Formats: sequence, structure tokens, C-alpha cells
Amino acid sequence: MPLTDYLMDQTELFDFANDSIILTDASGAITYWNRGACRMYGWEKEDALGQNVHAFLHTELSGDAQNLESLLQDQTHWEGELVQVRRDGKRIRVASRWTIDVENPASPRLQINTDITARRQEETVLRESEGHYRRFVTQDFTGTLSILPNGQIVTCNPAFANIFGFNSIEEATSGNFIELLRSRKDAAELLEMVRQHGIVERHELEMSQRGGDPVYVVARLVGSFSEGELTELQVYLFNDTKRKRLEQQLIQAQKMEGLGTLAGGIAHDFNNILAIILGYTNRLETLDSKAETSRSVKIIKEAVERGAALVQQLLTSARQTEARFSALDLNGLVTELEKMLQATFPKMINFELRLQPDLPLITADRSQIHQVLLNLCVNARDAMKDGGTLMLETSMTPGTELMESFTGAGTQDYACIRVRDTGIGMTKQVKSHIFEPFFTTKERSKGTGLGLSVVYGVVNNHRGFVQVETEPNAGTTFTVYLPIKHSTDEPGGAVVQVVRKQNAPQTILLVEDEEMLRELGVTILESEGYRVIAAKDGMEAVELFEIHRDDIGLVVCDLGLPRLGGREAFLKMKESRPGVRAIVASGYLEPMIRSEMLKAGVLDTIQKPYDFNDLLTKIRSAIGPEEDDDHPQLF
Repeated sequence: MPLTDYLMDQTELFDFANDSIILTDASGAITYWNRGACRMYGWEKEDALGQNVHAFLHTELSGDAQNLESLLQDQTHWEGELVQVRRDGKRIRVASRWTIDVENPASPRLQINTDITARRQEETVLRESEGHYRRFVTQDFTGTLSILPNGQIVTCNPAFANIFGFNSIEEATSGNFIELLRSRKDAAELLEMVRQHGIVERHELEMSQRGGDPVYVVARLVGSFSEGELTELQVYLFNDTKRKRLEQQLIQAQKMEGLGTLAGGIAHDFNNILAIILGYTNRLETLDSKAETSRSVKIIKEAVERGAALVQQLLTSARQTEARFSALDLNGLVTELEKMLQATFPKMINFELRLQPDLPLITADRSQIHQVLLNLCVNARDAMKDGGTLMLETSMTPGTELMESFTGAGTQDYACIRVRDTGIGMTKQVKSHIFEPFFTTKERSKGTGLGLSVVYGVVNNHRGFVQVETEPNAGTTFTVYLPIKHSTDEPGGAVVQVVRKQNAPQTILLVEDEEMLRELGVTILESEGYRVIAAKDGMEAVELFEIHRDDIGLVVCDLGLPRLGGREAFLKMKESRPGVRAIVASGYLEPMIRSEMLKAGVLDTIQKPYDFNDLLTKIRSAIGPEEDDDHPQLF
């Protein structure tokens, strides 16, 4: 019997079916709509008849359903899933089966639809539940394992394998728990605690991944005993590595903050002492030109310069020095440094250069980054006394890759510089102290212990990070990460250009609390033809300025003064005479304070210990007489 005749005979029976049964003609117009369709879609038969089935039910045709009609013509049958819309607007998913008469392609289309929305929702919930469970079991939260007293791993969960870098549970269970501990002494102590107490709670351990990287865990150990003998241990390990790393970074930052406070205080007083020595040395050199005296003076000057350099290194390591930011080509800097090192390092050290092409420019202080790389290369040289290979490499690293290891890694991309040597390497104990000021493994006369501390200070000041990888007798790799996009609005970065004031009074108010330095300053400035008014503190300076303000052409003022600080004294003078011209000197001048002073109207600053010749140059540029010049003024 043809399918068309059969369908006409069975329409009354179709009303008893739970599924939706719909007949359409070849154009898609509905010719039959059973009670199951009324229940499923909410439309009565009178509403549906004559409507185009796809338009009426808002059928979403996707996949092979888009070619539904051609598939029916070729195969006379189609099964699949469709998304349709009920009368109340609710979207439902249906399992749909379509059939036509194989002998008559123009015959009615029979479609039987079953609502599977609830089933699909249940399957989705089940999949999500399985996914949550799988993530809970496999992610690096708590590693669980059973071990024998000799350390043999009996069983473990996937989290343990992940924490310690094993590729599978099978690989992990072939290992030994004791080998993952820092030392056998730690293992012996753990076993003894379990034997005595049965349970060990919240015990912090430093362990090692299979590849040697440190892992910090909080452990809970529960012993199983038979006739008083420890037979097995249940071990629960919470991976605390991320928190521990952040804690170590915080401790290091606090150390450097404390050092910065200490360094600032030392720098001011120490540089004042050096300024006195240097000033009187210059004076002695001028008064006595004998060869023996000249040699002695030279030695004193060199000692002063060494002392000043030491203070500068200390300030740099504590991030207390001024950085002058500008666009910097790292590849160019590394290439230039490598050429210099080739010419100065021992010939048995080979150089390898790996530069990423088209590395973007960064914003940085060129001289400070040069100092960072030089310090790292000198350390690498010292670690290869018998020769080796020093590799310098540049690349670019996404910030997302650094977030796990470093707090504050918020820049999108970082320029990366690696300095790798094949030298003696370092122990973990040495590695944990390398950025501390004055820590050194060299002989007493071979280093200050500030080289790597300076590296740390400079890189932090550039909002960057330093990473160290090293093993004894396996070389060391220092990796420096610097942000590619860096704000150029850094304090103290402006270059000062002093404009000489024509016909300025040649009287100088010299404000200095160090008596010996003040007396020397008066002597030298008067010998250069200036009239000098001297003050020993900020209050006296303001009082003298009020008396002689029309005669004073320039104020040379120390910043760290008793009674009233140099900054406050200058501001009071400015209230009295807004056009006051001043040069500020200090043994320690914070970059932020320097920036504020320059914005407030200070002409220039000078760092103690200074050579009085440098101070005189700054004074002449501010109030010195105009030099005779036959050439026209261009600017």
C-alpha cells in the first residue's frame, strides 16, 4: 500500500501517540496535527493547519538539517535534532524523524518529533558535574599518597603527580617520596615525629619537583601501625608554592625598604664628610703644587671617589637613585656591551649572542640597564675561572606567563634579557641571599657585595623582575624582565638647563650646617670674587635673606638643615621674593624631592660630595658675568 494511503487510514490512531506527529505537503504546509503535537507545542490543530511547519515552529536548521529536503529526496528518511519554539516562547530541543514515500517524492512528509529538552539538560548537568569532579581531583590543590616507611610510593592521586612534575600516576608511583625531600635528615625527622605522635599536622616542607625546582608544601601525615611498628603513612600535601614565593618577594621588598631608609641617613652624613675631605683636598692642591703633595692629594681624591661610589651603589640597590627614562634599543645595548666584553674579558671565555629580531623598544634608563648587564656579566666571568661560554639572549615574554611567579606583572608584554654562564653555579643556600646588600662569596678585597643588590634595585625601579636558575657545577642563568610599555612620567627625569640671569647681583647666600664645609665654601667663593653671606641653619638663612634679599643673586642651600629644612627655607624665601634663584645641595637627594624642588623653581641640584669646580660652574651659569663673544646669539 502506498505511504499516502496508509497515513490517511492511521490518522485516528496517531492521536493516541505521546509524540508529536505532523504531516506536511511538499511545500511544507501542515496538513495533519495530532494531539501529541498540541501538547508539545501548545498550538491547537485549527491554529496549525495550513501553516508552513518551519516558519510556524521557528525551526533552527543547522548541520545536515539545512539540506533536509534534498536528503529526503535522495534517501526518503532523515533523523536528527532540531531546535523549535513553543507557543509560550520556550525553546525546546526535539529528536526529529522524517519520512516520504519512496515511489512518490511529492507525497506528504511524515515527521515524528520527541521533546528531549529535559534529557539534554540532565546530560549537560551531568557533564558539568563530571568536569567539576575531574578538576577537583586533578588540579594542583592537595596531593594524596600512601607510602611505606622506606619512602616507596604505593598509591597517589593525579594532583600529587601534577605538583611534582610527573607525567602520570604510574610514573609517580615508581618513585620514592624521600628523594623529593630536601634532605634525608628531613625524612628521618618526619618519620620520627609520626612514630612518636601518630599524626603530624600542618608541617611546612621544602621539597623538589622531579626536575629539581623547589616546591613548598604544607603536609599532614597519618601513620598506620601494626604491633607498635609503623607500616604505612597516609600523606596529604597542600601545594603552598605560590604563597611562599609571594612571601619571599615581600620579605625581600621589606629588606630593601629598610635598607633604603638606612642608606638615606648614612648617605647624607657620609657624603658631607667626603665633601669636606674633597673640598680641602682641592684647596690643598691649589696652594701647594709640589710633586709629593700632588701625589698625596691624588690618592685622597681617589679614596673619596671610592667612598662616593660605594654610597651610590648602596642607594641604587635600595632603589633610592634617580632614573632618567628614554626609549632604549635593548638589542643595540647588548650588542655594544658584548663588543666591549670581548675586548676586556679573558680570551678563554667564549661569547654567544642570541637576539630576537625586531624586539620593541622599551622605556628605561640606559646607563642603569647597562650597569645591570655589566654586573651580571662580571659575575658570570668570575664564575668561569677556567673559561666557558657566556650567552646573552633577548626575547619577548607575555605578561600572563609571569603572573604565576611575580606579583605586579600587569604589563601585556615584557622584554627579556638572559645572561647565562657555564660556571660553578650556586647552592640553594647561596641563591637565597644573592640580592642582599654586602653579601658576597668572593674574597674580602675582591668585591663589595653590592653588584647583584644593584641589579635588584634597578630592575625593581623599572617595574621589572629578576629570575635566577642555578645548580652547583651546572652554571647560572639570570633572566631580567622589563616592561615593553612603561610610563615616561617618572620623577626626577627632567634635564635641567640653567639660564644665566643678566646683571645679577654677585652676592651668594651659602647655607650649610657643616661648619668645616661652610668655612671652606666661603673661602673658595670669595677667592672667585663673590661676596658671601653664610648661614648655619634654615631659620638663620631665611632671616638673612629678608635683610639682604635685594643684594642676593643666588642661594646655595643644603637640603638637610637643622631647625628648618632646606626645602622649607627655599619656599619661605620664594614667598618673600618669587624670583629667588637657588641651587640645592645634598648628600642624599630623593628623586621625588628633587623633582618637587625643580618644579618649585630651584635652578639646579648638586650631589655631595661635589668638587667645588663643579659647583662654581653651576654658579657661573646662573649669575656669572656674560662672556665676551663676537658671535651672534642664536638662541
